[in-house]
Amino acid sequence: MIEVLWHGRGGQGAFTAARLLGAAASLEEGAHTLAFPSFGPERRGAPMRAFTKFSREPIGDRSAIEQADFVVYLDETLLQPGWQQELKPGGRVLVNSCQHFGNERIVAIDANGISMALLGRPIPNTVFLGALTVLCPSVTEAAVKEAIAQYMPEKLHQKNWAVVDEAVRTMSAAAEILSLPKEQPETAFSAQPIAESSQAVAISGADSLLAKKTQTEPLPHEGLPKAHCRSAASSPVAPGIRCRLRDSADAAAPSLNPAEFAKNTCYAAGHLVTKNAGWRNQRPVIDGAACTLCLQCYLYCPDGTIFKVRDEGGQTAGLSIDYDFCKGCGVCARVCRFGAIAMVDEAQALAVEKGGTR
Repeated sequence: MIEVLWHGRGGQGAFTAARLLGAAASLEEGAHTLAFPSFGPERRGAPMRAFTKFSREPIGDRSAIEQADFVVYLDETLLQPGWQQELKPGGRVLVNSCQHFGNERIVAIDANGISMALLGRPIPNTVFLGALTVLCPSVTEAAVKEAIAQYMPEKLHQKNWAVVDEAVRTMSAAAEILSLPKEQPETAFSAQPIAESSQAVAISGADSLLAKKTQTEPLPHEGLPKAHCRSAASSPVAPGIRCRLRDSADAAAPSLNPAEFAKNTCYAAGHLVTKNAGWRNQRPVIDGAACTLCLQCYLYCPDGTIFKVRDEGGQTAGLSIDYDFCKGCGVCARVCRFGAIAMVDEAQALAVEKGGTR
């Protein structure tokens, strides 16, 4: 049995991809497939998982996948230390990224760049369907296209077929680097084992890039984004951006006693009980020079993550954001009438911070 674990955020189409992959695999005679999601908070941007299983035998195990042949990350910020625990021996990780990760088990593909070029929107799910047809001999390109034809509206067929073609082209160009077979083996429903290598692969919509590294267990975000990647061209991170967390002295912490907490919901930023920055694939950045201190963002933020920065005289001198609790919903940017708040790609902001830019 082949098992595929999908990590995504609400709105990225992870379950759609899991369902289409299962539909494609089921087209082979005698195949059995299963696809289902697992949601936490059912809200756009919240992390979620989806699962696809396919086999020549009836599938009796309907539980969530703990270890998979392929683990797909539709958002690279979800790839965290410990990712190896979700892989079977010989398994592979596919991640929507322009970075080099320094590990032969991780294949990075510029899925946002491909989908932006062909769909006009960063919807990466069908990119990975095409990529899996190269990595997994049990699912063919023709079967994936047929699944798209059967389960997507007709107006979406041509563009998504083109996305699959581009993903297959870029993955096939890297076949030798990935140690993939040029022909499918006779035994279907088997994953292709990984050849031992010290090479790491990053694939963009334009070409295939090879970065040689010797690290054995790098952290997920080691390496800098490639400047030529199309998805990296949007939302540039300006020098000077930093993650300014609220100083505990900014305001007194409220009591979390329910009898007292229920009487007042007007607390300063940073006083939520649970950190939820893991929802975020974009972060708001305030341009202090353009900010007029109209406080609309401060008032409309659903989680109170925007707070006032005061000068020595106690007057409001500016605004800042508590990124531990910001979900990246973008409400603040939408209500700002002066263009003082930009939504910046989270991965790029993390790379700037890690590179020491402040």
